Amino acid sequence: MKLRTATQQRCAHDALARAIRIAFAGVAGTLFATAAAAQQPPAKSGEVLEDVVVTGSRIRGIEPVGAKVIGIEREAAIEIGAPTAGDLLRKVPQIIGLGASETAAGAQNGAANVTRGIAVNLRGIGSNATLMLWNGRRLPPAGTQGQYTDASVIPSIALERLEVVADGGSAIYGSDAVTGVVNLITRNTFEGAETTARYGSADDYWDWQVGQIVGTAWSSGHAMFAVEHNRHSALNGQDRDFYTSNLTGRGGSDFRANQCSPGNIVVGGVSYAIPANSTGTGLTPASFTANTRNLCDNLKRGDIIPELERTSAVLSLSQTLGESTEVFLDAFWSRRKFVLGDAQIVSNLTVTNANPFYVNPTGGTGPITVQYDFARDGGLPRNPGDAESWNAAAGIRQSLGKDWQAQLFASYGLSKDEVRRTQNLNTTAGGINAALASTNPATAFNPFGQGGISNPATVAAVRNGLFVIKGDTDLTTVGVQADGPLVGMPGGDLRMAAGAEYRKEGLGGSLRSGSAVAPVFVPSNVSRNMKAAFVEFYVPLFGAQNARGGAQRLDLTVAGRYEDYSDFGTTFNPKVGVSWVPFDALTVRGSWGTSFRAPGLAETDPKSSGYGLYGDTLPCSHRPPATTCFGIGIAGGNPDLEPEDATTWSIGFDVAPTSWKGFRASVTYFDIDYKKQILGLRGTAGLLTNSIYSQYAILNPTATQISTLLASGLPINSPINASLVTYIQDGRRQNLGSTVARGFDADVSQSFEAGNGEFRIGLGGAYFTTFDVAATATAPELPVLSTLNFPQRFRFRAEAGWRGNAGLSFLAFMNYTSKYQQTGVTPIRTIHAYYPVDLHLGWDLDKAGLTGFGKGVSLSFDLQNAFADNPPFVNITGGYDPQSASPIGRTFAVSFRKSW
Repeated sequence: MKLRTATQQRCAHDALARAIRIAFAGVAGTLFATAAAAQQPPAKSGEVLEDVVVTGSRIRGIEPVGAKVIGIEREAAIEIGAPTAGDLLRKVPQIIGLGASETAAGAQNGAANVTRGIAVNLRGIGSNATLMLWNGRRLPPAGTQGQYTDASVIPSIALERLEVVADGGSAIYGSDAVTGVVNLITRNTFEGAETTARYGSADDYWDWQVGQIVGTAWSSGHAMFAVEHNRHSALNGQDRDFYTSNLTGRGGSDFRANQCSPGNIVVGGVSYAIPANSTGTGLTPASFTANTRNLCDNLKRGDIIPELERTSAVLSLSQTLGESTEVFLDAFWSRRKFVLGDAQIVSNLTVTNANPFYVNPTGGTGPITVQYDFARDGGLPRNPGDAESWNAAAGIRQSLGKDWQAQLFASYGLSKDEVRRTQNLNTTAGGINAALASTNPATAFNPFGQGGISNPATVAAVRNGLFVIKGDTDLTTVGVQADGPLVGMPGGDLRMAAGAEYRKEGLGGSLRSGSAVAPVFVPSNVSRNMKAAFVEFYVPLFGAQNARGGAQRLDLTVAGRYEDYSDFGTTFNPKVGVSWVPFDALTVRGSWGTSFRAPGLAETDPKSSGYGLYGDTLPCSHRPPATTCFGIGIAGGNPDLEPEDATTWSIGFDVAPTSWKGFRASVTYFDIDYKKQILGLRGTAGLLTNSIYSQYAILNPTATQISTLLASGLPINSPINASLVTYIQDGRRQNLGSTVARGFDADVSQSFEAGNGEFRIGLGGAYFTTFDVAATATAPELPVLSTLNFPQRFRFRAEAGWRGNAGLSFLAFMNYTSKYQQTGVTPIRTIHAYYPVDLHLGWDLDKAGLTGFGKGVSLSFDLQNAFADNPPFVNITGGYDPQSASPIGRTFAVSFRKSW
């Protein structure tokens, strides 16, 4: 056998990758075109589903009328190879990775995700506009500001099914269901025992997971308990070549930092590089050259993904009392711990001639700025954090006769998040500025060398800055509802669900800042309550008993929900849905409704959302020739906020021709008009130069305005020199933005018998025609579709695979994200399409007829990003978009399952 060279192997690798992708592209194009012309299976509106309540409706036995339910069954979830529920949800094309994730991207409140949870973001409008449920009930909000719901708290071994309804749902569920609802449904009736184990490995990265579920049933009840533990290593910036600040080698910019060791001295806007290997002594003006600078890639030494471990558990109990009463208990608990290696600890220091090591490259004696990196003075920070959440719901179901059922339940949940940063730079009065001003060479801090040259006691005193933030969010819910048939109609029973709900939401926490010797403690504790009443009607106008030509079935639903909040008042949201089956193979459906999102407690609490005053530098035009100006930014919540609101509608077609066996297709057009979105303005681009923000900024404030603000009692969170202030900017939360999103969802598949098994090809995708955003109520709506930090035009996931009757299966998936643009730069840059391929090989030994230990065993081999595609290049620090691509690369995982 002749060995191939590395180049030949790589060429063969690329040829195989291209061949698979071309095949997928052909399948995708054919399927998507077919879906556009054909549509999918009749939605089962009106079909009796016994006591099942499907996401999107509160009426038992009825699928949501007018809406499409996207479901992922347990077996399909196993084939996808995602280790957690959050990873699995990100495979749904309608769920977009903007916002909270383990990489904590900055878009859409992602920067507030300091404890590295995983949020769900339907349509890319915002994770707080998607309602996530657990068995149809709310979970307590997560994060130190309660800004999202964490999808990672439910163990994957306990999941029976995921259901996604990408349609407004406030008429059914209340707040947050603007873009839709995601429901995590657990295996409550599981019987037996199942053990799982998984190990995955990529270059310089690994993860593992173990899980156990047990369940039993008796004549009058059941019990289920599941627990899962997973852990993964950190992924450091040095382990990925594309992750860097200097992007010039890829045609990009140089984002390297000026804060280095040795760093730079800046006098009158002119930079002077401190000589390499400087000891910080013996420097004279002759040691420097004007317009030189030291640059350093601090980014690469930090973690892209933190080291993290998570333990989660679920419990479900049910007991029938007599013939008509059932009591139940559902509960979960989850704990997540992580450690993040920070990339930098830097500052621009003001040094006066009082410092014994002072040197001014110009020969002057005035204050100078030293751009400095403290990594060699106390090391890089390692910031730990943890998050714990739990929820318990108990209730009673009562049969009322004539197919009516009532339910009363109460639940309580709590989420506790904390991040501890205790190695920060001490900027208090006794910190770095005091050390720089010391006249004693033995105690003064020396920033003029390569680091590690100052007194260790001095270093300890300037590296004990604190930022310890805690957040506790709790949710109490009491609900009652009843549903059943009202009256018989020719098309079937007119059914109704009605009920009432009471919720109490609380947000407590604290911020401990300053230093270990002079901590500043800011507590926060706010709450509110909500009362609601709702009703939903299902009206079968045509059904099996009165079907006729052109109307095999015609179903109508009408729902409405009234809510009264203790902090901002009332809101009412209706919804109407229609499903029409003109003949058996075709369903036409549509829906219309309004939805809303109540302001988060952190958004209305003046002491949340980074509360206080900051010294900011922003682009400006009010002080020519200056292009950047220094001023005061005000941050915090706003108690006068109103709820966000939206109008949504959709129309869709489903088809499953009886003459075309195995074919199913679906297309849905959606339209979302979202108003009064809550935004924090501090740091927004154009804040001082764009007239749409003029009411939120004071340019050239008077000395009295500045001194009054500084003396107002608001905490000063970063240094502010009053003599340099040229503006005051109110960056607190406001009802400002709006979004219009329109587009198509498509889902199409074809299955047929092949050999001793079944072959299936399929595609599910989302295509936007419009995504326009207005920054304020008076600003024009601007198109941002397919631009950085917003959704791409086209996303799909294609599948091709064979499942054998003897337990062997092989599947391939392609995850496609279309190209988009990086705007706001000259020239505008194109970010290439991204289409990693995942491969799955499964072997169910039980179906293969094995006995003994092999009975009940199944093995899976998964290759995520099989061709090791790096993320597409983006000209931002790090070189890639963490919201649309994974930095991990090719990952091989082996999974073991054993049913007992």
